[in-house]
Amino acid sequence: MEIQRELQRMGQGDHLCLVYENPEEQWGAVIPYMAEGLARNEACLYVIDDRALDEVRQAFIARGVDIDAAVRSGQFVFATKREAYLASGSFEPRGMISFLEKTVQEAAAAGRTGFRVTGEMTWALGEGCGCHQLIEYEALLNNFFPGSRASAICQYNRKRFSADMIRDVLRTHPVAILGNQVCPNLYYETPAMVLGQGSTEQRVDWMIQQLQRFRGAERKLERAVQARDEFLSVASHELNTPLTSLKLQVQSLTRTLARGDGASLSREKVTSIIDRTDRQLRRLSRLVSDLLDVSRIHAHKMTLEREHMDLRELVDDVVDRVSGEFTHMGVRLDVAPGAHVVGFWDRSRLEQVLINLLTNALKYGAGKPVRVEVAADGTRVSLSVKDQGVGLREEDRARIFERFERAISASEASGLGLGLYIAREIVQAHGGDISVESRLGEGSTFTVSLPLGARA
Repeated sequence: MEIQRELQRMGQGDHLCLVYENPEEQWGAVIPYMAEGLARNEACLYVIDDRALDEVRQAFIARGVDIDAAVRSGQFVFATKREAYLASGSFEPRGMISFLEKTVQEAAAAGRTGFRVTGEMTWALGEGCGCHQLIEYEALLNNFFPGSRASAICQYNRKRFSADMIRDVLRTHPVAILGNQVCPNLYYETPAMVLGQGSTEQRVDWMIQQLQRFRGAERKLERAVQARDEFLSVASHELNTPLTSLKLQVQSLTRTLARGDGASLSREKVTSIIDRTDRQLRRLSRLVSDLLDVSRIHAHKMTLEREHMDLRELVDDVVDRVSGEFTHMGVRLDVAPGAHVVGFWDRSRLEQVLINLLTNALKYGAGKPVRVEVAADGTRVSLSVKDQGVGLREEDRARIFERFERAISASEASGLGLGLYIAREIVQAHGGDISVESRLGEGSTFTVSLPLGARA
């Protein structure tokens, strides 16, 4: 379903409202959202009020979520309004923010990659709950979530809440789920505006910014269409290049054999042909693998097979495997001394990340030495690849992690512009992040930061 794909794109820092009219709309949004949190190894909290616990539990089970196992493991917790929103006897917005901050810290200490919460907001309809402060709380959440490792869906039953309340709910959520659609919210207002702290001048500025933001979204869509068309052209060329090389080699061998001149194929010549063929086949394999991975990522079907593994051993293994390519190009590849670091990750996917970073360094490193380093600080580990090559302009640093993007034109370097995008998606699926420090003409350092992961 489209809503499931849209919800899978939601991540840490997001604050959504769900305005629903029936159970199908409620469960159709909430369950995929929470199931995605379980898949990402996030701590999950469901605050129950309008529904009975067993009703919610059965809804998860009916949609294929082993909620009982998640509860037993401690990853998923059900709470009542008295245990969350009204823990102090009445609702207090800043107290609830403190509760969320503490919960996020506890999730990180438990090895979780983040925290997501959803709550049935019908508790606010009760008398004496301090619900007049609800909209203040929703506004304050928009200061709390951005930049945090947390996200939320606030559930509002349209049949239970007044039109005035639904209006204010829409004012306080950057993203709204309506029916089976996830909608960027044109009517969202900043916390200061909602709380009456902004001037008329600030409201005018906000209105202008909204218009500019939506025009920016249109331009982004136009660029995406253009990038797609450019990608199809580049992909055709990249796939055709090794195929042409293979075709020429086969034709040459065919002609030699047709002349009955097989004796001219010395051992050295055959070895050279096999080496060239192997390089072209590996190039084709990488291109096809990248295309398949992009398809999986876009369909949210990329999965992680986590295991306890030593990142330093992985680095040594990958460096040993790619050293031949570096030697062939006359580039020195070093690994900095360091301790072994054991974490809970997907080995094959992290191999893919490192290979992509090393391939990038070989391609843009201007033939100068490349260095790999692993370091840990107790709760997280960093993996960095440093080159001394062409470097990046400041405006290109974020763009190069997007699909089909590259810092230089396709005519200057081969590739589909997918390696860094795939690396970013893999790292983020582990609850980590990837960044680059670079100056034009002075090289680049790509750094992957990962949580050590949940303990088995």
